[in-house]
Amino acid sequence: MPVILIYRKQKLEVEGTLTVREALQKLGLSPESHLIVRNGELLNENDTLRNGEEVKVISAISGGAF
Repeated sequence: MPVILIYRKQKLEVEGTLTVREALQKLGLSPESHLIVRNGELLNENDTLRNGEEVKVISAISGGAF
């Protein structure tokens, strides 16, 4: 079973064990502007994703004036 990444209501499958950073790179997304959550827990870019897991990819949005 692959790692399932849920991003913008789409389910994307990635085979194998990989880090959060590697998963985001495979999707063409920046680790600086996206977060990955597994079972309600925020993961850092060095955490490992394994086959059979389902995680959510969330865009981190910021802005405003100083």
